[in-house]
Amino acid sequence: MQLAITEILEFPEIPVKVTLNEYIEIAKYYCTPKAVHLSNGILDNIVKEIREKGLFIKSGKDLLARITTTKTA
Repeated sequence: MQLAITEILEFPEIPVKVTLNEYIEIAKYYCTPKAVHLSNGILDNIVKEIREKGLFIKSGKDLLARITTTKTA
């Protein structure tokens, strides 16, 4: 999870959705199904908090559209 959070915060060229999908795939391989759901929920809440605090440094048209779209959903 630390790696996913670091990637979200420190790599502006990688969309958040890509990071979350990659982490969930890794969790599926190494964790139980319940742990995968728990990890997904925790990361979702962390991403929401990062959005609320305005800590995203994503740049580029596609990346900003995804963040805005996801934020309002």
